[in-house]
Amino acid sequence: MSSPAAFPTDADDSLDNPDLGPFLLKPWYWERLAPSRVLQFAERAARVLERRGEGTKLELANDLATRAGQELLDMVDSSPVVAIKSLKVFDFQGMSLSTIDRSTLEINPDLPEAKNLMSWYDSEGKDTSLVPISAEAGATRAGGFKSMYFDRVFLSYITSNPSMGQEKPVFFSLYAIISHIKPDQIMWYRACMTCNKKVTEVFRSGYWCEGCQKNDSECSLRYIMVIKVSDPTSEAWVSVFNEHAEKIIGCNADELDRIRKEQGDDIYVLKLKEATWVPHLFRVSVTQHEYMNEKRQRITVRGEAPVDYAAESKYLVEEIAKLTAY
Repeated sequence: MSSPAAFPTDADDSLDNPDLGPFLLKPWYWERLAPSRVLQFAERAARVLERRGEGTKLELANDLATRAGQELLDMVDSSPVVAIKSLKVFDFQGMSLSTIDRSTLEINPDLPEAKNLMSWYDSEGKDTSLVPISAEAGATRAGGFKSMYFDRVFLSYITSNPSMGQEKPVFFSLYAIISHIKPDQIMWYRACMTCNKKVTEVFRSGYWCEGCQKNDSECSLRYIMVIKVSDPTSEAWVSVFNEHAEKIIGCNADELDRIRKEQGDDIYVLKLKEATWVPHLFRVSVTQHEYMNEKRQRITVRGEAPVDYAAESKYLVEEIAKLTAY
């Protein structure tokens, strides 16, 4: 599988991946173009691109436009999943994809990746703010994705407005340091190994998954925790889910649980402390939730990247140039 950096940007080149996808189609944009149709989708491609709230355009050409295109048009409101083989990649005003004569497309494939994608969409993805992806994203990967530099604000901009996110989720980028992770919080939940939904332990019968309607002898642990982040202007508690928590902690929840059981609480706490006072680039959503009949602000991490100081310096120089231009 290719990373974004390896994508060809010449319109005459094409990819011929055996299993490009799955992708999740979102009912946000549909445009008719003769003789093809164009739609925008939020991607979460297994081993190709990471879930990071970025989107692009997929052009269905020739027979796929009339057959699969109409079927997708009829069901796009349900956000179907598609897996595609053989695509052409263009880099003109952002990256876009197009099918070719030998392209094949499967709607809602019976694949574990597709089920995981839908589970992610139901829990997080439907609130994700899409940012156009560029074919050059891979080249700047180490410096944080382009979305990390959109709508950059100080933390105080969010915390000083407690009603922010009341009408609908709003999204920002932050440069912040993780200042504290509570070791005594509920760090994870028991999850189905097929769909990642919460399971219930059944006496002598393993774990019951309501979503899959079955018992399994084993389950996995998935992070669901809060961390305190700080910048020069403020601090706040933010929610972090499994994908981003694994990057922050440096191991999955099963491994951290094993460390606590086998090596004791002191080593467990030390592992959490190792993740603090490290700067990160965050993409966050801000919403309102009700607790004890009181509206409260909830900040959730939707994307995370380590800081590339060369890329960060370039960003700051550009911001300073904007200020001095006035």
